[in-house]
Amino acid sequence: MNSFQDYLSRLSISRKLVLVMLSVVLGVAIVSSAVLIVSAYLVSRNNFVPANVQAVSRILSEPTILNTLLSNPTEAENILQEASEYSQISAIGIYQADGSIYACFVPAGLPKLPKQAPTEAIEDTDYLKIVSAGDGKVITIYIQADASLPIDFYAGMTIAVIIILVFILLFSSLAAGMIRRIITLPVLHLIRIANTVSIEENYSVRAQSFFHDEIGILAQTFNTMLTRIEARDQLLTTARDKAEQASLKAQALAIETHLSNKQLEQEVRGRKETERQLTRLQHHLNSIVDSMPSALVAVDEELTVAQWNREASLLTGLDHDEAMGSYLGEVMPFLIDTLGQVQDALDNEKAVNIEKLLLALPVGERYMDMMIYPLADADQHGAVIRLDDISRRIQLEEMMVQTEKMMSVGGLAAGMAHEINNPLGAILQSVQNIRRRVSPDLPANTEVAESLGLKLEAVDDYLAQRDINKFLDNIHNAGVRASQIVSNMLQFSRRESRDLTPTPMDDLITQTLDIAASDFNLKQGFDFKRITINKEIAPDLPPVPCIANEIQQVLLNLLKNAAQAINNREETDWQGQITIKAEKKDNQVIITVEDNGTGMPEDIRRRIFEPFYTTKDIGSGTGLGLSVSYFIITNNHHGSIGVKSTPGVGTEFTIGLNLPT
Repeated sequence: MNSFQDYLSRLSISRKLVLVMLSVVLGVAIVSSAVLIVSAYLVSRNNFVPANVQAVSRILSEPTILNTLLSNPTEAENILQEASEYSQISAIGIYQADGSIYACFVPAGLPKLPKQAPTEAIEDTDYLKIVSAGDGKVITIYIQADASLPIDFYAGMTIAVIIILVFILLFSSLAAGMIRRIITLPVLHLIRIANTVSIEENYSVRAQSFFHDEIGILAQTFNTMLTRIEARDQLLTTARDKAEQASLKAQALAIETHLSNKQLEQEVRGRKETERQLTRLQHHLNSIVDSMPSALVAVDEELTVAQWNREASLLTGLDHDEAMGSYLGEVMPFLIDTLGQVQDALDNEKAVNIEKLLLALPVGERYMDMMIYPLADADQHGAVIRLDDISRRIQLEEMMVQTEKMMSVGGLAAGMAHEINNPLGAILQSVQNIRRRVSPDLPANTEVAESLGLKLEAVDDYLAQRDINKFLDNIHNAGVRASQIVSNMLQFSRRESRDLTPTPMDDLITQTLDIAASDFNLKQGFDFKRITINKEIAPDLPPVPCIANEIQQVLLNLLKNAAQAINNREETDWQGQITIKAEKKDNQVIITVEDNGTGMPEDIRRRIFEPFYTTKDIGSGTGLGLSVSYFIITNNHHGSIGVKSTPGVGTEFTIGLNLPT
């Protein structure tokens, strides 16, 4: 199959056209002959054969012929042989009334007729006829026909086909010659011209136009293309000559450029090294600026941000790219009131220092020191602003002031305690002397009573019945309690060493509760005498390293806050309770102070340890109590303090103090 396709691909166009034409004509001739033969066969079968068979059957049914047939079987066979000479009749048989065969003629080589008379035609081309022979006799005539066409028909058809093929070949030869002259020769001429152009690169040749058909138009178009190619070739030749001249000039320029490039390369190398050094220096300066703990912002004369360090980003929440090129008042709105001073510093070219500036930052209020430095460069007019967060320093200063106040109060309390101890001693001693002067155990008392006519037993009964002894007991107990309170105040106000000393926490909490129980201040909103205080101290609690008076200060502050929270409840019959617990967990002693006061919402709880933050009325608190307590626990004792609170339920403070490892 592939070899045949290769053969067809190598044929010329004219031969391919002739081959296609011959194939079509031969196909039409073969199909026409086949249709003619089939049509002749169908006509013979459906028309000629039935007509011939019926004609023979009518002849044999004639009375004279029928009598002759029935008179002698031998004569009947001869007549049947003569009748079978009709075209397309292959066999004839006559059957008697009993169905047995009477006479028949069957050519040699054909199958015999049935021995018994058929009741119907066996084949479509067979014919059966029942004929009455007189005297009540009935015979059956059975004829077998052949629908095939005669040999003469096929011979004629063969001759006709051969004649048609001869004419087809003759006309095909004429058509091939015309195709060669009209199509093949112009195409071959175009091929030769194209080979000349492609091989010899001769663009001056032209193709001949034989006819004004498609091939002629193709030849004209090909000539037009050659004309344009020739013109372009001339242009290319001219351009090539110019290019060669330009190449020579370019080589000369290349040598000159090479020398210049070497010189430029050295200059660029030096400049790159300078740029690298400048970049390293710039990065180093940026790292220094970003590493500064102060917020550093540079602005131009229009107060537009030209420099922005990392601390400024942390202060405002804006990164470097967002702040650069923006107006200072937009990126730092908390400085809007100081922009006039910044402008004055720019105009006067003098540094300005603003101390303890309270600013409302995104993270909350902070105290800041602000320095404004005008730039000394004559080419650049601007300023550098430095912001230092001094909130911690202010807090420490306030704590120091508060500590000094506490120390002053402590000294005053110590002096008052010494002054109170003297009358307390006299009161206790007088109560003791009264008891001794009425006691019957002393002989001196008995002698004096007898001299006055009195009995000490009766005096003693009188004192008992009038509850004078109870009054004396109350005076004694109150004096002892006051003495204990004074002793605790002296111990609390005493300046102790900053070293952590192991202290029994049970005793420390008990002393603190005693001090708190004696505190009664309706103006400040607490009265421990109306509050139930529960103390739950673990029995196996080890001594805790601490500064005792500082822990007492923290606990007193928590107890007072708890009492105030209980007093702030709106229920008139509310029974306030404060529970203070101490227990050991892991390597810490955990102290909790819990109350059933008003509690506080989450936003207040988060800021409860901030300096100067208070929810009390003006004059009722400074906002330093819990911040000082936080400082004492976390800084002085390296412990922890936290708070949990539920509005309407109460608050719980938890203190963790480390035990020695």
